[in-house]
Amino acid sequence: MSPRTHSEIAHDVIKSVVHLTEQRDELTLLRSLQASILEMLPGALASLICLVPAPERAGWILDDACSLPNPMFPIMDWLVTEAGSLSAEAPTRQFTRDGLSYLVSSLGIQDGHRKAIVMLQPEWYPADLRIAQGMLKIYTNFARALFDSERDTLTGLYNRKKLDQKLGELLAGRISGSNRQRDKDTADYLAVFDIDHFKRINDNFGHLIGDEVLLVFAGLLRKTLRDVDWVFRYGGEEFVALIKGVSPEVIVTILERIRGKVQDHQFPQIGQLTVSTGYTAIIDQQLPSYVFEEADKALYYAKEHGRNQVHDYRGLMSRGELAPERTLGGTIELFD
Repeated sequence: MSPRTHSEIAHDVIKSVVHLTEQRDELTLLRSLQASILEMLPGALASLICLVPAPERAGWILDDACSLPNPMFPIMDWLVTEAGSLSAEAPTRQFTRDGLSYLVSSLGIQDGHRKAIVMLQPEWYPADLRIAQGMLKIYTNFARALFDSERDTLTGLYNRKKLDQKLGELLAGRISGSNRQRDKDTADYLAVFDIDHFKRINDNFGHLIGDEVLLVFAGLLRKTLRDVDWVFRYGGEEFVALIKGVSPEVIVTILERIRGKVQDHQFPQIGQLTVSTGYTAIIDQQLPSYVFEEADKALYYAKEHGRNQVHDYRGLMSRGELAPERTLGGTIELFD
């Protein structure tokens, strides 16, 4: 095979960059990065890894719950150690072991997880290193822009755009059967949280204090929910969580724990606050708007019946406390 010309190499680089920057979610972006590296470096193999802190080991361990492209080779413990030792000052490390040359590079830390890519081939030439490092730089720059576009600027939680995407993926997976629950007694849930009388806080203390309340509340949500759950700021004082794969008893325990923690917390300059919550199981709804509508009705019921409560849409329906009509709006109303 004759060596590629500069024009052919340039064409491949441009094609890889275009494909990489077409992606709009992290998993497909990571898959595109892996494919681009393999296309640009035909002799290389690439595996992506996800790490979580392990305080008892004073380091990092593999997190198998992360969604990643399939690895192209096994990740040994010593590779985990190497990836965990990367830093912002030294995000890439090259070394040789067992006759293979490895390049390990950090892809950044998000939500407490560190992602890294491990590439190997018999030998890394300077030109190969430049290509690999260039693709990684493009990835990190684009991933940062994508990350920022999915986040609420005040709290750092995911925003409504990301919620629409994740909920759409859940429903699409249910329709196709690709994400059936492993346990028939569990379900995914959408919960909507609304801070009670939040308008009074802004009116009486000002928006700076109101923003501080939102930040503290967001922190309470993150600390109470699991890493596999998704937390969003929907708008104003309203927050949403997608809580995955739990039983009806467990979802009540989780949401009541959040309600209790908010009620018992001393918010700076405000004191005690409460939160109302409505939730619904994501089972057979045809559209995301139907899921929102159900949780919204349960939230409205909590607000109308004393606030500082947690209510389940299906439970309210079964007791005849909610009318069965359905609208197509799917918007969550704002409350004082």
